[in-house]
Amino acid sequence: MRRSRTVVERVGALMLATVVAVLGAHVGVPDGGVVEAATGAPSAFEPVGPYRLADTRLADCSCDRIDAETIRVDIGGTELVPNRITAAAVTITITGSTTGGYATVYPSGSSRPVASTVNFPAYASAANSTIVGVGSSGDVDVFVSADAEVIVDVTGVFSSAGEASSGRFVSLAPRRILDGRDADAAVGRMAPGSAATIPLPASVPADATAIAVNVTSLRADQRGYLSGFAAGGQAPDTSFLNVDGSGSPVAAAVILPVSGDGITIVNTAGGRLAVDLNGYFTGSSAPVSAEGLFVATAPTRLLDTRNEQRRLWADGAIEIASPHANAAALVTNVTVARTDAAGFVTAYPAGVSRPVVSALNSARRDQTIPNAAITPVSTRGVGYYGSLSTDLIVDVNGYFTGSPVPATQPVPANTAVPRRVLMVGDSTLAVVRNVRASQDLFVGFDPVLDAQGCRRLVWPSCFSDSDLRTPNTVEEAILGTPGVVDVVVVMAGYNDWNDPFGMFVDTIMSAARSKGARHVVWLTFSEGRQPGSSATAIGVYAENTRDLWASAPRHPDLVVADWRTYNSRSVGWMGSDGVHMKTRGGYGLADYISRWIAHLDGRACTAPLAPGGTPQDPCPSPNSATRVPDIAGLYGV
Repeated sequence: MRRSRTVVERVGALMLATVVAVLGAHVGVPDGGVVEAATGAPSAFEPVGPYRLADTRLADCSCDRIDAETIRVDIGGTELVPNRITAAAVTITITGSTTGGYATVYPSGSSRPVASTVNFPAYASAANSTIVGVGSSGDVDVFVSADAEVIVDVTGVFSSAGEASSGRFVSLAPRRILDGRDADAAVGRMAPGSAATIPLPASVPADATAIAVNVTSLRADQRGYLSGFAAGGQAPDTSFLNVDGSGSPVAAAVILPVSGDGITIVNTAGGRLAVDLNGYFTGSSAPVSAEGLFVATAPTRLLDTRNEQRRLWADGAIEIASPHANAAALVTNVTVARTDAAGFVTAYPAGVSRPVVSALNSARRDQTIPNAAITPVSTRGVGYYGSLSTDLIVDVNGYFTGSPVPATQPVPANTAVPRRVLMVGDSTLAVVRNVRASQDLFVGFDPVLDAQGCRRLVWPSCFSDSDLRTPNTVEEAILGTPGVVDVVVVMAGYNDWNDPFGMFVDTIMSAARSKGARHVVWLTFSEGRQPGSSATAIGVYAENTRDLWASAPRHPDLVVADWRTYNSRSVGWMGSDGVHMKTRGGYGLADYISRWIAHLDGRACTAPLAPGGTPQDPCPSPNSATRVPDIAGLYGV
C-alpha cells in the first residue's frame, strides 16, 4: 500500500460484528474446536452501489494510513452509505504485488484476527467478498502482509433491526441458474469486455433487493475481471472476481443488487460463466418478520480437518452441526488446502439431496483456495462434498435467523478408497520387478507394476537383451491396462534419444487421462554421473528432464517427481552406469514411489526416515526432501 492520507482519530464503542475468518496459506491459524462466539444485533440488509470505496493506486485513495501495513476505510460515514450501519458486504481486491501474501479486513479499532480474507500470489490480482462488521464510526481496517495495492468495493450494508419487511435474507436450496457450457444456455461463450443479463429466477420476488450468488469463470483465455450490478442500472467501476486467463475455473461468492430484470455481469476476461443461486433479500412487499436478519458473530472455526487427522476424500462428504439453533443459513468462508487435484467443493444443507452447484474450485494439486459462502442449514447442519481430496477449513462469522430445513437423507460416507496405481517404465523401473521383496513397500494403494527393458514412450520400442523381447510402448501399456487407473507413475524415456520428448509427454498425459488417472507422476532422469556413462547419454537425459519440467505448466495433473536430485543423495543405490540400480536402490525406488502416493493422498508416510523414527504425517512432497531414507537400516539391505 503506497498512498494514503493521515489517519483521522475516531472514538466510540466497538460494534460486536467482526470479520470473516479465512485460512491463509501464508498466515498462522488458531488450533482447537468451536469456541463460544459473541453475537451482534440482528440487522437488515440494504443494497448500495456497487461503489468503489478505496483504491490505493490513486493519489487520493479515499483511505487513511494506520501503519505501514494497514489502511482504514470509511464505509458508514460516506454520502454513498446510510449511517448507523453494523456491517457491510464488501469485496477486497489485492493487486500489484511482487510477492505472495494475504490481506485481512476487520472492524476498525479491534484486534486484528489471526486469519485472512484474501490470499494473493505474486504478479497477479486476487479478490474475495465477505460480510464484515464495522467500527463505531462505520470503518474497517485492511491489513496486507506484503507491499501491494488495495481496492475496496461495497455492494450493501446492514443496519440494526429487531424485525423488518425489506432486507431479510430468504435462504433457498442452492441451484444453478446458469451454466454457460450448456448448448441451450441463455448466456453462452462471452467475448472479452461483453456484458450479459441473467433474468430474475422465478423463485425470487420481483421486488427483491439483492441476490446471493456464487459466480464461476470458466475457460477464460485472457486475464480480466467480473463486475455485477442490477439489470438496467449503471455499470459500476467495481469488481468481485479476478481471472488469470489460464482457462481454469475460479469462483467468487457475492451479494449483488437486483432489479425485476435480474442482474448484469460484465466479463472483461471472456469465456463462460456458471451462476449458482443461494438466496435473496426481500423487498418492501414482504411481511414484517424477525426471520432472515443477519447476526454477526466473533470468528469461529467450525472445522479444520488438519487438526482432526482426516481429510475430505474424493467423492465423500463431511457434515458439521450448526452452532446456532435459530440459524436458517450460515455466513462462512470455506477453504481447501493441499488439494490432490483439480476439482470442486459443494456446500449445502446436510441431509438433503446434494445440489449441482459448487462453492469453490481448485485448478490443480497443492492449492489453497478460500471463498465466502452463505449456506442454508438443515436440522443436521451443513454438508461439504468434494470431487477431490483436500483438507477443509470452515470458519463462520455470522448467520441469518430462521428455521433450519429438515434433514431427510442418510449421513454420507467420507472414506479414503485406496488408489489403483499403475507404474509403467523401462529397465530402470525393472529393478523393482526383479527385486520382488521391494514390492512389499507398496502400502496404502493397489499397485500395478509394468516394467520392461528397452521400452520407449510412443514410437516402437527396441529389443531388450535382458527380457529377450520387444516390449510395447508406455502409451500402449497404459491404454492396455484393464479397468480404471487413479495414478500413473512413469519411469521411462531413457530409450527416447532422438524423439520429440515434449510432444510425447502430451501423448502420455492423454493416454493416462483416458484411463481415469487424476495424476501422472513422472520421474526425472538420472544422468549417469558415475563411471561408465557416455557424454551422449548424459546430454539426452538432462534434456529430457528439462523438457519434462517445461511440460508441467501445460498439464495441471502432471507431477514432476525430481528423482534426479533425490537419488543424487543416495549411497549404494546405483549401478556402475549411474542409471540402473542395485538391490538397495530397488528398495529406495519403491520407498520413493510409496512416499509420493502417500503425499498425494494426504496420508502419513509409510515408513520413517530412519529406524526408530516416526513416519511424517502428512507425508511431505519428496521434492522437498533434504535427505533420503536410511534404506539399509529400514529394510536390512
